[in-house]
Amino acid sequence: MSVTRGLPLGRAAVRDLSARDAGLPCDADEPGSPVSARLSRLLLALGLCAFPLALEGARAQDAVVPVPRTYGEAMDWYREAAQAGDPKAMFYLGLTLEQGLRPGGNPRDAMSWYRQSADKGFPLAQFKLGQLYQFGQIVDQDPRQARTWYEKAAAAGLADAQYNLAVMLETGDGGEADGDRAMALYNAAAEGGIPEAFLNLAGLLAQGELVEQDLTEALKWLILAERSGLGQGHAMAGAVRQLLNPVEIADAEARADRWIREKGSRVSSPDSPN
Repeated sequence: MSVTRGLPLGRAAVRDLSARDAGLPCDADEPGSPVSARLSRLLLALGLCAFPLALEGARAQDAVVPVPRTYGEAMDWYREAAQAGDPKAMFYLGLTLEQGLRPGGNPRDAMSWYRQSADKGFPLAQFKLGQLYQFGQIVDQDPRQARTWYEKAAAAGLADAQYNLAVMLETGDGGEADGDRAMALYNAAAEGGIPEAFLNLAGLLAQGELVEQDLTEALKWLILAERSGLGQGHAMAGAVRQLLNPVEIADAEARADRWIREKGSRVSSPDSPN
């Protein structure tokens, strides 16, 4: 089979921040503290989590911890926990300030809380700083800073950060392009439940510009994209199939089946809850 360089496949966009997409449950507080119990309740009150909270250590205190009656009261609880040094509270206080949920609040104040949370190693805050610097929201756009914060969150295992950092490494945004590292991070993101990584892995392998071209492996990832419910995967897979023989197509399908058996339980469709 002749090698076709630069096969045009689209790239999936960077990921945005949400409780589900971030890959960290909203109930990941340290158990056993009244602050954790309060945080779980105010997160529900503010609607910032995509699913109910169930704290092991908070259950015994449910009867004595009141539910916040207003956004202002919830914000006071965030601030109390943040000032006590809780990095998760710092992050969510920053999020509510950025979104303007407190009358008179300044979205720029969110940066201070995000930075304090990130400096304490909270991956969602590190990811958020990466986003803000990448797109110039609240702060001046600075792709190099974006890479720095995505690196920290990616190292902590946050799949969305691994994905966004891989996009930057693929495109050369904020520094030199690095196809091999982008591939490794897309792989990690795919294993972490980010189906869009399938499309970008396929694109790298089909184009053969930053990494060695491998159309059979590209088709494997496109089959996985199809099975995850990504509509783009079907059209792209059709284009790649035309360049492969039946044996190569069967090989790609077998590879996809093997990947699903070994790792697929962590991958869901883009619109389904984890």
